[in-house]
Amino acid sequence: LTLLISPSAIIGIGLLGLAWMYVIKSTQSGSMPIYGFSISAKQASLVMAVISVVVLMYLLSHVFWWTLFSSGFLISLHLLLRDASMHKDEEDKIDMTGDLDLDTSEDAAFLNPASDQV
Repeated sequence: LTLLISPSAIIGIGLLGLAWMYVIKSTQSGSMPIYGFSISAKQASLVMAVISVVVLMYLLSHVFWWTLFSSGFLISLHLLLRDASMHKDEEDKIDMTGDLDLDTSEDAAFLNPASDQV
């Protein structure tokens, strides 16, 4: 929705895409020269990832904060209104006995009652 409303976000994300295309094209041979230094594709991608995060946080900052606070509000509302007393049922509790065997078979000792063990 932000991209539809904000022309600066459209332009910024378009420029970011062009920057990624330039880096990918420049590092097809494995590295790219910058001011006499050879930068590997991995290093260039890492730098572009950091730049992308900073640019997107700037361009979409109001969406980020809106999402963070609305999520926090809904979580708090859920925390206050949820009734967890129905989950305190101990009738279906199973006593586990025996040694924990990490085999994936269903004949593991801890799955069977103690009276069935030899």
